[in-house]
Amino acid sequence: MKKEILNGTRIPYELSVEELSKMLSSPIMKDFSLACEALSYKNDAAAYETMKSYINDKDKYRRLYILKTIFRHPNAVELIDFLENAITSDDSLFVENGLIVISEYGIKVSDSLLLLVVTKHLPNLYTAIRSLNTLDICEENYTKLTALFSRAEQCVQKEVIGEVLADKYLPSKSKELFELFSHDRFAKIRLLAIKIAKEHGYNLSAFLSDMDGHVKKLATKFLGELSFLSAYISQYRIDVSDDLESAIIYNPNSEDHLYIEYDKADEFSPYMLSFSFQHVHLTDEESAKEWIDFILSEDVFSIEYFCGEDRRFGGQISAKELSNLSYDYLEQDTGYYGITKLFQIVDHFKIRGWSRKNDFDGCFVEKGNTIQIDKIGGGKHG
Repeated sequence: MKKEILNGTRIPYELSVEELSKMLSSPIMKDFSLACEALSYKNDAAAYETMKSYINDKDKYRRLYILKTIFRHPNAVELIDFLENAITSDDSLFVENGLIVISEYGIKVSDSLLLLVVTKHLPNLYTAIRSLNTLDICEENYTKLTALFSRAEQCVQKEVIGEVLADKYLPSKSKELFELFSHDRFAKIRLLAIKIAKEHGYNLSAFLSDMDGHVKKLATKFLGELSFLSAYISQYRIDVSDDLESAIIYNPNSEDHLYIEYDKADEFSPYMLSFSFQHVHLTDEESAKEWIDFILSEDVFSIEYFCGEDRRFGGQISAKELSNLSYDYLEQDTGYYGITKLFQIVDHFKIRGWSRKNDFDGCFVEKGNTIQIDKIGGGKHG
């Protein structure tokens, strides 16, 4: 940004190159600085040549001010040696300001030299690290940047290096960078991981239990209406889909997992839970939580009726109902009682629960004048 005032004095942009040249020769450093600022914005060769004559001045502070201002001139690209000498100097003022010049004007210096300088001075660098944005995109530079990131101890340093990595290596390195940023001790870096996850479809559920409120809030925002799951359920693995509209609670006892979908377009029953053969539509988060509890605690089981290999219909059955199971109860529960005989429509059924301990298949058998249930395999009920 073009300054109007420098150290309390107006910068004399209106003066001619000749007049400003006289100010450069002044023994007063303030005059020299004002002239540098004004000359650096004059887009003509004379202004540039006048400033260039001071790059080897015996006064280091004049050389430093030339370094900070001369690269506003397009012709200064020829002064790469001047810039590289500055950043390899033993004087930290020249190192930092040289790196800032590289960052601000996008000036290209040797990649290996730039990495060497930043690595050497990393503990004392902050925004000057943005000079790394001029590096070429290649595997070697990626490896060195991630090593620098891991070495950095200040949050602001990691932020800058992380931004350079994200700017140059997404989406090709999105998975690696997501993993790198996800486990960082600084919350601002984990926020960067969340943004990568949102853009590239990685699982955000782990961030819902983050100790930092800002991290948790952003993850919750991106996950939407299924964001309550990870905080609500800690004992099972949960995966949220890439489109953030469905999730799986993985059953460690079988491949029969609990599936949850959220449809924001459905204003009456946006949640749908599916387990085993059955699904249920629910109106709100509290109802979803209640039904998740029913299934995980085996207060509710899935029941499905078959005729041969064909599935006919099904529903849910409670643990209490299962403990007193009878053919008459099933006939009444399915609505066929007094209309027709259930066993004439279906010949067997299957019960499935979360733990699998109480699973069984049942068939209907005529014994005398009654229909009874024969249990085939499974748990204690039947």
